[in-house]
Amino acid sequence: MTQTYEPIQKLKPDDIVIALMGPTGSGKSNIIDKLTGAIGDGELAGRGLKSYTTKPNALRINGHHIYGDQIVLLDTPGFDDTTRTDIQILEMISEWLVNAYKEKVTLAGIVYLHRITDNRMSGAPHRNLRLFGKLCGEKAAANVVLVTTMWDKVKGDVGKMREDDLTEHYWNKMIENHARSDRFYNTSDSAWAIIESVIVRRIEGVPLLLQEEMVDYHRELKETSAAQQLYTQLQVLLIRKKDTIRQLAEQAKEQDDPKAIAAYQEELVKVQKEFEITFGAVNNLQLSFFRKILLFFGKKPTTKALKIQSQ
Repeated sequence: MTQTYEPIQKLKPDDIVIALMGPTGSGKSNIIDKLTGAIGDGELAGRGLKSYTTKPNALRINGHHIYGDQIVLLDTPGFDDTTRTDIQILEMISEWLVNAYKEKVTLAGIVYLHRITDNRMSGAPHRNLRLFGKLCGEKAAANVVLVTTMWDKVKGDVGKMREDDLTEHYWNKMIENHARSDRFYNTSDSAWAIIESVIVRRIEGVPLLLQEEMVDYHRELKETSAAQQLYTQLQVLLIRKKDTIRQLAEQAKEQDDPKAIAAYQEELVKVQKEFEITFGAVNNLQLSFFRKILLFFGKKPTTKALKIQSQ
């Protein structure tokens, strides 16, 4: 099944919009390649772990045998993007989602991707998942399909063991709220089976928690559950970077070799720069005590955030 696609800026009321989300390198753009017949070309797919998708891109699929030109795929960057900070990514994704919701367009579904080659849920993939849970919310979970990719790169029994761990310990809350899990086998047929299952099972008119918070409850981005989850994650990273700076400074003092000292100092400058960027992001997301009190006692969204197991 081969279709053409075109980037779009404007949505139509009857569009079937499906977002692809997940960490950098999990296969979002690759699935779009398979859906449009760009097999082997890597037209959209990024190379390695460098993120190709630097902002949300809406692509209309033309000529589907059932849905015609109604299918719109939203390709999104991961929160571990190589060219943007996590807060910049959240700002771009939220802007797109809020504008769509104001135009009375809700997502028909979300395909959330995870590499089955990852031997454990940690680091960036885990941070992405926890942030996604806060962005999505319980109500919209029924329109989510959790898809594992790269099955051709692992042995079947190893992949099955990792898949079971995901569904039992990390995806369980989403599955309890009627999300589904699936596998992508890196083929056009597999990609279309996932997309068509999303369309058939979709519950129409269900907003994401972030959309409800920002549009229906008029909250600023930094007041949303997703932004406050990011704030918590950045605080943890800040502590780790401070510890890394301390260790590098101590190790540099212990060196006698000028080359080794220069290498440690170079790494120290790099980490200090990362610390400053993270510190700035934390300050931008911090809420005043008074605002926290108002939000605590104020009117709450009709749905709750999805809580994902910590590491």
